[in-house]
Amino acid sequence: MTLDEAARKRSDNYLPLRHLAALMVIYGHSYALSRHAPGEADAFAKLMPGFYAGNLAVYLFFAISGYLVTLSLLRNPGLWRYVRNRFLRVYPAYLACLLVCVFAIGLAFTTLPPAEYLRAEETWRYLSRNLQPVTLAWTLPGVFENNPYPKVVNGTLWSLSLEVRWYFYLGLLAALTIVRRRWAFTLVALAVVGYGGWEWLSGKPDVNEYRALSQTYLIAALCAHWRDRIPASHWLMAAFALIAFATHGTGAFGPAAVIAAIYFTFWAAYRLPTLRWPGGHDYSYGLFLYGFPVQQSLVALFPSLTPLQLLPSSACCALLLAMLSWHLVERPALHRYKPSAAAPPLPAV
Repeated sequence: MTLDEAARKRSDNYLPLRHLAALMVIYGHSYALSRHAPGEADAFAKLMPGFYAGNLAVYLFFAISGYLVTLSLLRNPGLWRYVRNRFLRVYPAYLACLLVCVFAIGLAFTTLPPAEYLRAEETWRYLSRNLQPVTLAWTLPGVFENNPYPKVVNGTLWSLSLEVRWYFYLGLLAALTIVRRRWAFTLVALAVVGYGGWEWLSGKPDVNEYRALSQTYLIAALCAHWRDRIPASHWLMAAFALIAFATHGTGAFGPAAVIAAIYFTFWAAYRLPTLRWPGGHDYSYGLFLYGFPVQQSLVALFPSLTPLQLLPSSACCALLLAMLSWHLVERPALHRYKPSAAAPPLPAV
């Protein structure tokens, strides 16, 4: 079965995969945001040098997004539809979370008097700078100052900032009609990926892993274009896993693990039994948005929480907020302004 044949079936595991990735972010941050013994780390950090549960989850998110967003553009090449769909998927829930962080969490946890907090320049700078999720502010006055990871209100937004940039870049390529042309897009993507590979070989630092994540996004987008040539195979998944295992402890492990993670999203989505998901409810974005501020809040309230105590408590609280986000903000916005007709079939490749 090729990815093209699998994608035409319209049944997959991408929704549970996104929830898994969101929970992995919360799991990884349970160690980063709480007090724990020196050397204590999550299971992924122990097994995979250079990774931990949180950043591995972000690679999964970028692989899923690069593939599915490109597929969506190939199905519906209209630029206005693309911009509208990306905006509705990202911004309403993001804006709601931003307001919750400023006017609920911030007011609850600031050490300043409420009136002084609301007059503070830093409060309004956090709100104004974060209205567009690209160049972000991280702190609110007097909030989480004594936490083990001090002051940062919502650290997960760094990856959303990069993803929004790639929505823009992909939209620009669509406006230039490059996305719809397989070979033109392939040449552009390979040039960017190749340049990133050269930077990696030359030892140039990858600040915040932006380079590796951008390559992940583009490789997944390339897979969408070449889906008729790429098999969804148990054997290929095993091969990528074995290559990563064989390179463990060497400089090649990072790229091998990222390639395996990209292919894992295809294999898990199309070759594992399809999981029935109740009502198609997508709480993954809300889990991603609220996990970090919920964890910071719980640590501020209960400083002695261990990572494995913080994980279930923060996951449950974040899930409640994610459910509210989906039912009150995300789904109404998508249903009201996004066409409800079934997506058109994929074009032949």
